[in-house]
Amino acid sequence: MDLKAYLQRVNLRHCAPSSFSSLREIHRHHVHSVPIESLSMHSGEKIILDFSWIYEKIVVRRRGGFCYENNGLFLWVLQQLGYHPKVLAARVLDPKLGIYGPPFDHILMTVELEGRIWLCDVGFGEGIIEPIPLEDGWEEEQDNNVFRLRVEGDEWYLERKEEEVWRILFKFTLEEWTLDDFREMCEYHQTSPCSFFFQKSFCSLQLPCARLTYIGHRLISTKYTKGGGSVKTTQELTEEEIPGLLRDKFGIVLSGKLILKDEDMVMPTLPQ
Repeated sequence: MDLKAYLQRVNLRHCAPSSFSSLREIHRHHVHSVPIESLSMHSGEKIILDFSWIYEKIVVRRRGGFCYENNGLFLWVLQQLGYHPKVLAARVLDPKLGIYGPPFDHILMTVELEGRIWLCDVGFGEGIIEPIPLEDGWEEEQDNNVFRLRVEGDEWYLERKEEEVWRILFKFTLEEWTLDDFREMCEYHQTSPCSFFFQKSFCSLQLPCARLTYIGHRLISTKYTKGGGSVKTTQELTEEEIPGLLRDKFGIVLSGKLILKDEDMVMPTLPQ
């Protein structure tokens, strides 16, 4: 890995020795620089769960990716920088269907620094911008919302406050895994009608106190307000406008033709 090239990709000039302040800075810059997107699977490109492949896509070709790609790259970066991240697996709660995704639905990690364990996740669109301490009941307001962690038995829940109501984003345990353990689910999310990524062509980037999201034929602009509020505006797009929008707003130029998609997910048959 060319760490200098990665730092340039996330708009950082240099990286201080491993510390929480440095971890927080890298985490925030990654979230603000690399989109969450499903465009590969809608433009003829198969996603390969391999450090070098992910690095080439996100850093060299300046693309984004879904959780396995973004957090996979971030995992490799932290390892190269001398951190000792531990990989965790989460199951995302679908807010419409009210059910959790299958095991290994989402990848995230922890880093132990300065006497605390920090939860890191640069691959979840509505998630944290900066690491948060892995502590039951921890509550923190970041630029994009208020988050809290709580634990029930051996399961942890990351929640987001929306208009005074706490919504579960996902649940996870502290069992440690490797990137290879997510290969089957990486394939699932590229091919299953039960997957959000398969059913929708989208690209989303966190901005300071805002988020910009392309999906199907729409561009959604979200401005966040204090205490967990937000204001959204939606613009309808023509097919001809979308390549220019992806280039100008997200810095993405696709090598294949994008097949626009915005379909409803199918109820999964996997056990919950």
